Amino acid sequence: MKPDAYCFDESTGFWIYLIHTQGSAALRKTFAAAGLDLTPEQWAVLTRVQNQRGMSQSQLCEKTVKDRHNINRIVNILEKRGHIRRHPDENDKRAYRLYLTATGQAIQEKAMGVVRAYHRNAYCGLKADELSTLRKMLRQIFMNIEKINKNGPPPSGEGVAARCNRGGAPLVKSRQG
Repeated sequence: MKPDAYCFDESTGFWIYLIHTQGSAALRKTFAAAGLDLTPEQWAVLTRVQNQRGMSQSQLCEKTVKDRHNINRIVNILEKRGHIRRHPDENDKRAYRLYLTATGQAIQEKAMGVVRAYHRNAYCGLKADELSTLRKMLRQIFMNIEKINKNGPPPSGEGVAARCNRGGAPLVKSRQG
């Protein structure tokens, strides 16, 4: 392979994608094995509402990084199952505040135990400081991508190190080095 050839199978983005898709599938199977009729997305919504009782659907969209259509679909499902209830916002008649029902809280608590066990298995072989470093690196990548989404991509040909606010080394060696 040429020194500057792109190896898709070794790209960070590809591995993040694989972890996300395989992790979601494994967590869905883990929920089913525990007798929970719940998707990872539904669990995330239950957990966000549990952690911030009375949040609006707009806030939920921001916290889960999902669009309004998907959040509305998930909330509708959870409401039909009796896990979430919506209350009209007293200050904004167009908005609703979200709360877990007693059933929703019980499901969220049971799911939380399942998720903790799942994480112990998924992160097996990694030390706490390694996981902390990984989260820090992923947050940095996320912030970099947010900047690209906000400001647009860098001009063609501009070096990675020139755009990096940390002054870190480029991830790809230049042809000169």
